[in-house]
Amino acid sequence: MLHTPHVSCCASLRQALLQGWQQGFPLHASPFRQMAARSGATPRELLGLCQDLHRQGALQAILPRWGDGLRRQRWRLAFAQTADEARLHAALLALPGCFHVERSTAPQPGLPALWAELETLNTQALALQLQRLPHPPVARWLAPEPAPADTADAALHDADDLATARQLERGLALCSRPYADCARHIGCSELKLLARLQAWRRTGVLADMTLKPPPTRVPQPGMLALWTHAPATPAAVQRLQDHPGVDRVIVGPAASTAPGAVDSAWPWALSVVLQAAPQLALDQLRETLAHTGVRTPDFSIPLVIEQPRDQALLFQTVPATA
Repeated sequence: MLHTPHVSCCASLRQALLQGWQQGFPLHASPFRQMAARSGATPRELLGLCQDLHRQGALQAILPRWGDGLRRQRWRLAFAQTADEARLHAALLALPGCFHVERSTAPQPGLPALWAELETLNTQALALQLQRLPHPPVARWLAPEPAPADTADAALHDADDLATARQLERGLALCSRPYADCARHIGCSELKLLARLQAWRRTGVLADMTLKPPPTRVPQPGMLALWTHAPATPAAVQRLQDHPGVDRVIVGPAASTAPGAVDSAWPWALSVVLQAAPQLALDQLRETLAHTGVRTPDFSIPLVIEQPRDQALLFQTVPATA
């Protein structure tokens, strides 16, 4: 049976683990032995501490971080104010593709009250997830993304590859041979699984495997600024993207659809999300815009921002014919 590491070892190891395994969790049959060699602990001490932290909720299971070689779509969705907002909010947080939610703390007439960002493998996977919501989005925006090489995208259309990806996203067990345990669930050998993951890493489908704490469950305050027409030059928008405190910048088309248009419309030319304390958000927004040369927004909305997961779970809602 594994034992909890002694106190002197535990203090330094705990700090290192809670900062994340920055070099990437090893693709090796005995990953904790390799990690222990770098940390100065024994494999037993390291694994025991990981298991303790996982039981406490301070450390996630071993999870994949998908790379740029995996073709996927990134969506931003807006949802109208509704009396059923609590149910919609909970349903959004539960969607496997959802990794970012913004909720207005002072809803304004005619403007959405909830905003969410999802990543999915394709539009069909998005549709399957939206079916789980009590209300559809009133607007959606698909981020422009450079298409990866066709060979990298084709790598995950095989049934065995899809089964592997699904199992990885469920998390590898914190045990001495996590890849062997995962391979048993998939129905292949540990050697074949490791070879597949190493091939995915070479093609950019898999960035790495990770062992790190979960994202914070505490909502963060922020501010959403909206412009219905392009407010600045591309250079000014780039300065905005690079400015400290700016969480995300969404450059969309100008409003050009008539009232009552289909929900695929995105009527905002520019959206900016700031992370800021409520009492400082408006001043921070003004200072940011003055520094970057962007005019005053048409709307500004105080928010709370939530991160239900580190990254989208891309393979938990995959059409059978994917």
